[in-house]
Amino acid sequence: MYSFCHFCPFPAASRRAQRAAIFSLCFLVLFAGDSTGALITLHSQTAVSLELVGYDGLDEISLARAKVPAGGSVTIDTAYNGLGVLVFAGGQSYPVILRDESFTLHIEDAARPPSFTGSNANEHFYARMSGKEKEAGPDPDGFALLMIQTKQLLDSSSAIRTIGELSAKKKEFQAFVRDQYEQLRHSDMVRRLVAQSFMMHEYVEYHSAGVPATGIKVRYQEAVLQGVASWLAVLVPHLPRHEIVNYCLSLYYERSMVTLAALIADRFQDDAFCPGVSREKWTFPPGLSVTGAEGSDEMKLAAIPGSKVIAFVADDCPASMVATVVRARQSADRNKGAQVIVAPLQQLSGTHLHMNSMVSGGGMLFVNDEQWRRENLAEKIRLPLFVPLEDDPAFPNGTSTK
Repeated sequence: MYSFCHFCPFPAASRRAQRAAIFSLCFLVLFAGDSTGALITLHSQTAVSLELVGYDGLDEISLARAKVPAGGSVTIDTAYNGLGVLVFAGGQSYPVILRDESFTLHIEDAARPPSFTGSNANEHFYARMSGKEKEAGPDPDGFALLMIQTKQLLDSSSAIRTIGELSAKKKEFQAFVRDQYEQLRHSDMVRRLVAQSFMMHEYVEYHSAGVPATGIKVRYQEAVLQGVASWLAVLVPHLPRHEIVNYCLSLYYERSMVTLAALIADRFQDDAFCPGVSREKWTFPPGLSVTGAEGSDEMKLAAIPGSKVIAFVADDCPASMVATVVRARQSADRNKGAQVIVAPLQQLSGTHLHMNSMVSGGGMLFVNDEQWRRENLAEKIRLPLFVPLEDDPAFPNGTSTK
């Protein structure tokens, strides 16, 4: 079985997995209301729940979600033009080329790759990917071939072992993205090339005779930081700096490598943010509902003793979660630091609660008050943001960690 989502060791598909709960809802119609794009008919022999994901640079976009009954079909109308990924509720995933042509996608079950009727691009793509080049029909515009070439470039990095090989392969990746960005933009390949360029650092032996372990660690960290800088140089003509830095942060945060993510945020602190409105005044009622990381120990804000700091986070803003974990670690190290209370912009979920596992001893608390969230967090705010309650001079009112 072939799956694009499985060859990259970085958890690029983890946000898709986190959305698995969404599949309990029944979405029978789909994206793009007034779209004049292609109609894609999904026909399945077994009942399946799935999501079609697209891409724009480093951004992952949900194109459609559907429940297809056994023996039934659902039609998606989308103007998206590029490489999408069909993600099933169980995590299985398969690439799908979406162009201007309408076609039918046939599903046996989630464990088997789909087949296609009326899509020369996908028939060519899957034939080539399964090693059946002689059976591959025409590639209408060369897009399928470009995707295959990109995957081959990614695969070529597995043999990296020396710093010299790493440097050469990173330059090859970056030159490829620089030259092909517009063609790669609407695929997951920009994300994967960036992610794999960082993963390659872990293939390399940084040890040198006489260099202590701490020195090796510093060399590795500096190489990662230089990697962020080099990708900024490549991608800034196309993407905002904060989007690039947030994506690089996410690659380490999602692996619980918070120290390295924090080093990136510190080195590129002017770009380690997510844009939004700035608010100077906040109201936190004494009866605000707060919970522990295990979902137990419900309490009211007024019942929490000592100094407290409200840390706002968003699950689409890695910089906010990195900064919050760092803040909680600082409080834990000081023992008498302010109690960190996380206020998610989205409904409280496992994504937010997981932050507690990244702090030795845990101890983080979380706002779990939907009425307050809807009334106060309807608009996107600039993050990271920390708002102290009572006396916490280290974090003046309304400031972030930067």
